[in-house]
Amino acid sequence: MALIQRKIKGRSRRPAKRSPFDVKRDSVRVHVRFSPQKIAGAWYESWIVEYSFHGRRIRERCNLLRKAKACAEAVATKLAHGELRALELRGEDRRIYLAAEAQLKGLKVRLDVAAREYGEAKRLVKDADLRSVASFYQKHARTKLKPITIPDLIQEMVKTLELDKRGDYHVRDLDVRLGRFAKDFPGQIADVSTEQIENWLRGLKSLAKGARHGGQLKGRSRNNYRNAIVELFNYARKHGYLPKELSTEATSTNRVPEDDKRDNEIFLPEQIEDLLWHAPLQLIPSMAIKAFSGVRTEEIAFMEWKHIFFRKGKGYIILPKAITKKKRRRIMPLLPNLRKWIEPFEGLTGRICEQWSTPQSVFQAWDRFATKRQIKAGANRFRNSFISYRVAQTSEPDKVALETGNSAEVIMEDYLELTTPEDAARWFNTSPSVKRMADLTVYANKLKRAMAAE
Repeated sequence: MALIQRKIKGRSRRPAKRSPFDVKRDSVRVHVRFSPQKIAGAWYESWIVEYSFHGRRIRERCNLLRKAKACAEAVATKLAHGELRALELRGEDRRIYLAAEAQLKGLKVRLDVAAREYGEAKRLVKDADLRSVASFYQKHARTKLKPITIPDLIQEMVKTLELDKRGDYHVRDLDVRLGRFAKDFPGQIADVSTEQIENWLRGLKSLAKGARHGGQLKGRSRNNYRNAIVELFNYARKHGYLPKELSTEATSTNRVPEDDKRDNEIFLPEQIEDLLWHAPLQLIPSMAIKAFSGVRTEEIAFMEWKHIFFRKGKGYIILPKAITKKKRRRIMPLLPNLRKWIEPFEGLTGRICEQWSTPQSVFQAWDRFATKRQIKAGANRFRNSFISYRVAQTSEPDKVALETGNSAEVIMEDYLELTTPEDAARWFNTSPSVKRMADLTVYANKLKRAMAAE
């Protein structure tokens, strides 16, 4: 018997009487009364739990008062809720059932609901201990996250970057790439998963003109989109839109190999001669500076004539950090052939590219003219050409890195051995003819008279 198995010590005298009591749930009543047992000459405490079920009188015996109360409460609750089938359980099944009910006491959750939630949660975390998961959640979810949609978040981040004086190129690039992301994900930032971002990146198509339009993005372009999304999610985490202690869904996405990266394309010396000898006069200053100093399109678009110092012997171009991509002041030499192309304009003030309002419009002007000459301008061909020829001329990648605001590592990887010292000599000897110089002087004087008249 259970009493003997639990080694409860019996008494020589019959226990004193104890008052019976009822456990009630709504209209259900379960009666509990004291009924000691005498076994092998010793008296033992014993309680009987009585209730009616399907017209039958059911009695269950418990050896301790606390067990009798727990049994009576469980029976009364099940009868009140109409969960009659549970009362038909016997043996181990009944013990498991009552133990599970005891664990839920005070939570106001039905056993079937608890079992369903446990099953769903366990399938999500698999082998993890749910208690550890709950502890982790309690630790990291104390701060209530602020809701925000992705389009609103992008607008906020871009405005913040502009106030922080981040580079115009970087801000514009983020705005364009994230604009595509916001179009497909207009909802809350907290609802976007790693899998959704991965699928979106895989499905991106090229927006480039010509044969590449609509094709699969190259590895480098796809990684650039991923980097923009990671920056957006990191901003959201920093500003309370995502949990601060956890990595973001974007960070968990994978970078792809960039083996499809193409070699940098450059102009041939005869091509730059063709462009500069035949270009409209208003294009000459910007094209020559771009070709023979290595400035970025985003920098030449906002350069002013005051940034060029026409000193005797050796002049300089000094870019203030306000217009450079890296937001660092940069000094580069005014090379002899570049001085010849722009010296007629010495004394002018204001922006060099006054006719165009954006870097994109400056490049489009170059591109339209180059196309007429059956030359492909390319987004970075001017800068690529300068770096390649300058490295071939000087054999000093570190020096060229300082002049162009690039890293020596990138130059060593992408620009070495693209051209020869002989070609470099021809490139940096490209100068205006006598007639071209006369035309440039007339044009520059016209600009100076217009400036003086203002």
